Amino acid sequence: MRDLSSKWTWFYKFALPALWIGGFAAISLSMIIAPNSWGVRDFRELGWVFLAVTVFGTVLFYWSCMRLKRVRLRGDVLLISNFETEIEVPLRDVERVSGSLLVNPELMWLRFRRPTEFGTKVVFMPPFRFFHGFTRHPLVEELQEILNAASGKSNVGA
Repeated sequence: MRDLSSKWTWFYKFALPALWIGGFAAISLSMIIAPNSWGVRDFRELGWVFLAVTVFGTVLFYWSCMRLKRVRLRGDVLLISNFETEIEVPLRDVERVSGSLLVNPELMWLRFRRPTEFGTKVVFMPPFRFFHGFTRHPLVEELQEILNAASGKSNVGA
């Protein structure tokens, strides 16, 4: 069995969003509810700015981290987990694999031919690589080749 996901997936999915969102929410609320406790006058207005940043950050964390799945490859089956439920998806049911260019952490998406318990698309974080520039993670191409082999397609001339 081969892990396709980063070993940091759990941290990015659960710990980082909880720490960041919880910290910003606590600071925002304390600025709004008790602005004088910060020792600066008129901190209440800045509290509303912090609250707006907290909401924006929460949306960003949801999009980039909280939806992450753990993906492993076992033979011709992908094991996909949200750390509570694990499903098996045959490689032949994967329609497409794609990856991010400018997002850090790097993300990869798997789109399925038919709906699964996690929907028709899942996102996962491949293993970290440093100094990648503006290139897709090499796992995108490798996984696409594995999918092509599983479906009998050839990459000749591609």
